[in-house]
Amino acid sequence: MKREKTFQVFLGSLAIGGRSSVSVESMGRVYPGRVDECLNEICAAAAAGSDCFRIAVPDEGALSGIIQLKKHSPLPLVADIHFSPIIALKAVEAGIDGIRVNPGTWKNRLQYQQLIERMKARNGVLRLGANTGSLPSHLQKKGRVEALLDSIIEMIEIPQKNDFHRIILSAKSTDINETIEIYERLADAFSYPLHVGLTEAGEGFEGIIKSTIALSTILQKGIGNNIRVSLTSPNPVLESQVAVQILQGVGLRQKGIEVISCPTCARTRGDVVSFVREIKEAVQMISSPFPIKLAIMGCEVNGPGEAKEADLGLAFGKSTALLFVQGKVVKTMHQQDALSELVKQLQLMVSNPMVKK
Repeated sequence: MKREKTFQVFLGSLAIGGRSSVSVESMGRVYPGRVDECLNEICAAAAAGSDCFRIAVPDEGALSGIIQLKKHSPLPLVADIHFSPIIALKAVEAGIDGIRVNPGTWKNRLQYQQLIERMKARNGVLRLGANTGSLPSHLQKKGRVEALLDSIIEMIEIPQKNDFHRIILSAKSTDINETIEIYERLADAFSYPLHVGLTEAGEGFEGIIKSTIALSTILQKGIGNNIRVSLTSPNPVLESQVAVQILQGVGLRQKGIEVISCPTCARTRGDVVSFVREIKEAVQMISSPFPIKLAIMGCEVNGPGEAKEADLGLAFGKSTALLFVQGKVVKTMHQQDALSELVKQLQLMVSNPMVKK
């Protein structure tokens, strides 16, 4: 897969575009005026694999919360601001890392000019984010993909005239095919980094599948520098986890623990389903700076072979489990001891990369 080369911008300390890895954004659910709760969301998203965090800023109370969050957040922050140029200008003055501007909710060109001038002076990043649900009124009679593209073209004129290029572009639809098409056209038209997502994908199973189809198709075309999975969920953890899994699945996430497991059948030895749930919960607390593949297999047919090919693997027997490290059996144990032993081996591998080699 050939990656399209774009400009590189820095959202805080996070490099987006150029030769940098594809990063993950997630978005808060909690009103940012509730600073402690919002900070807990940010920390949970970071632990789940997010690299930056977007927060809706609907009013002055939310703005004051953003200012406090900026002091403590482990991730760069993007303020999502609609209808209020004044709040956007104040957020820039407060040192926010990035501002998301929607062409459909920004009306005043003079204040947009002022925003660009202040962002240029403060090294902020502008994300121009169009959405089919909020297209500018004068473009709504056009086809949706054409309208998305034109809304970006219109809004990018002022920053370009001001020699401002710390820009990330996005244009999202709820339709998979429209989303793929608009990102292909953005990649052809511009050299700015692209934030990729399928907007309002839905809840749970449905949203995950739709997002995976859209994002993986776009990423495999070499398009995209930052992604968000938009799911109806009470917190940003699931969308962060799904985004990470998409990047791992298409070979673009070179860190973290990937769990593969058999689907189970009548040959299965032991409760593989429960074991996989437990190990996935356990590995959420283990951060690896390099990729580790972990295989959990339920019987003697494919189990040993799959476990050998993973960095760490378990193959269940009648009441025992074989532990594989780098393709070699290092221990035979009772299944009830397998979870703690596997976690111990994972922690050893993360703390000592030479074990993996």
